[in-house]
Amino acid sequence: MAGWDIHTHLIPPTVLSAAHRGEFGLSVDSGFLVIDGQRLPLRRLADPAALLHWITEQSLDGAVVSVPPALFRYDAGVEWSELVNQGLRELATPQLRVLAHLPLLDPAAPAVAAGLAGEGVFGGFAVGTPSYAGLDPVWRVLDALEAFTLIHPGSSDDKRLDSFYLSNLLGNPYETGVAAASLVFADVPGRFPGIRFCLCHGGGVTAAVAGRWQRGIDTERPGIEPVSLPVAEALRRFYVDDLVHDDAVLELLASTFGAERVLAGSDWPFPMGSDGLSPARSATAEVLTRPLAKEVAAW
Repeated sequence: MAGWDIHTHLIPPTVLSAAHRGEFGLSVDSGFLVIDGQRLPLRRLADPAALLHWITEQSLDGAVVSVPPALFRYDAGVEWSELVNQGLRELATPQLRVLAHLPLLDPAAPAVAAGLAGEGVFGGFAVGTPSYAGLDPVWRVLDALEAFTLIHPGSSDDKRLDSFYLSNLLGNPYETGVAAASLVFADVPGRFPGIRFCLCHGGGVTAAVAGRWQRGIDTERPGIEPVSLPVAEALRRFYVDDLVHDDAVLELLASTFGAERVLAGSDWPFPMGSDGLSPARSATAEVLTRPLAKEVAAW
């Protein structure tokens, strides 16, 4: 067996049931989940057996599952996260490790994270890329848990990206870069070293602009506060998946983050994902995503 796929997606069955009932503003139309104006094709996204087939096809031990980013819905509050997490519990098996959903921008998020961690079900958390301002209470809990925390880009509001599928081709790497920059410049890797952040899609633009970030610190550009770690050292506290479709970029990831921190991730079942995984990069995920079973206080 070759290890684990760190980056796969399923729609939780509880979300599908709610959509069929017309709850939470959801609906099902002609094989699509309709959510906040987006249409997600159900097919494999609603079929855990198809993901298990991928695991067998790739000779893997298992896959790490998070919800598609359209389901983050950070304006929907705790009730939405409860619905999503109940469905993720139902998906969890020895071969499917699930990452919990947090109501990231809700004041209850630290307590929710602490509560979920004690269940022994979730292998960590998956978060999107909204503004991270004011999230120290959340980071404090995830730090105490030493939690694996997958960062997956959400959609960009830039209307220039509406053409040529740029919302995905360029918007996703940009959004991940903004999230990584927000963490680096807020000194989150230095202040909360226990969090095991993993950036999807090779960290987006992060590796390409890391030197520019350091130059901004060195020249004391406006708005930049002192941080405890140089950018290069901060980035070596992140993990990234290897979904970049370019061998030259894989070499850049290894030199930026460390070869041992580049993990196999397919983005199954989306078309922009990978057709196959590297065995050499799929073993570490098993250790990182073992189900949390630790009680911590939500300060």
